[in-house]
Amino acid sequence: MDSLRPLKALGISDLEAELYRWLLRCPGSTLADMGQHMSAAPDSLCEAVAALEQAGLITRTLDQRLLPTAPDVGLEALIVWRQTELERARTLASQLMADFHGGRQAQSPDLVEVVTGAGSVHRRFEQLQRGARREVQVLDTPPYMGPGGTPNDVEYEGLARGVIYRGIYDRAAIEAAPRTINAIARYVAAGEQARFVPRLPLKLAIIDREFGYLPLIADQPDIARFLLIRPCSLLNALLYIFDVLWKQAVVIPVDGRPAAPAVNGQGPQLSAGDRQLLRLLAAGMKDQAIASHLGMSYRTASRRISGLMSALGAESRFQAGLYAARQGWL
Repeated sequence: MDSLRPLKALGISDLEAELYRWLLRCPGSTLADMGQHMSAAPDSLCEAVAALEQAGLITRTLDQRLLPTAPDVGLEALIVWRQTELERARTLASQLMADFHGGRQAQSPDLVEVVTGAGSVHRRFEQLQRGARREVQVLDTPPYMGPGGTPNDVEYEGLARGVIYRGIYDRAAIEAAPRTINAIARYVAAGEQARFVPRLPLKLAIIDREFGYLPLIADQPDIARFLLIRPCSLLNALLYIFDVLWKQAVVIPVDGRPAAPAVNGQGPQLSAGDRQLLRLLAAGMKDQAIASHLGMSYRTASRRISGLMSALGAESRFQAGLYAARQGWL
């Protein structure tokens, strides 16, 4: 039955879907035939048949046998109709915004909404993303609602429909969950623009530069209360913070491109392992975290890091990652 669940989006109930599939497999059956093989009551079967006839998915012969309409005809017609209705609903939603703004102007505007409860916080973030038309901007830093954070599967949906995702990650996000770098790689492969900084001042999501979403208390261990900020001076300040951090952040390639040649004949020739190690350095990971992530001993990781820092002329590990990224060695 789960395989038929998408038909609910077309207004077809479980029983109607089951009956339709039965007729696809056994065209020409009667109500009596189906009553012998289905557990539904006769009245329910009659109602389901009537609904399918109304939807144009089945027809009756003169001797009351039931014939299904081919899915590529019947279901396609319902899909087109539903898409048309959804477009009309979207147009109406835009028109109703005039009433919404008029009502807000008649009273003190509610520019800040408090969302309470971990479940509500997560659902509202998904809702905001699904409503995004142009862009989602994110500052990613712990604490998370679960170990290593909850995967943002809704992002893949947004990227697939053309929404731009820009994410800035800090060192604490990587160290809190070493697998985070792999999750970021998957996001980037799907189209996200990702950058890194040593430290972020807060966790934040901005939707279409019209809504800001951030914790009520930045460092609380339980992310159970968030603020939804609508257009106001506070949102302008959050936008400014993101834009400044985006310019300062470092782009870290996470694809599998071959090693870049030395720039203008200078600089080291990097192996794939060196490139990965430098990405982790640029993200601010410590030696032990890098060793664990790459599956090597702490001593080996430290020796390789020292060699790369010397080759790059860097005085710190993070600086080594920056140099490599800016000179195109990643």
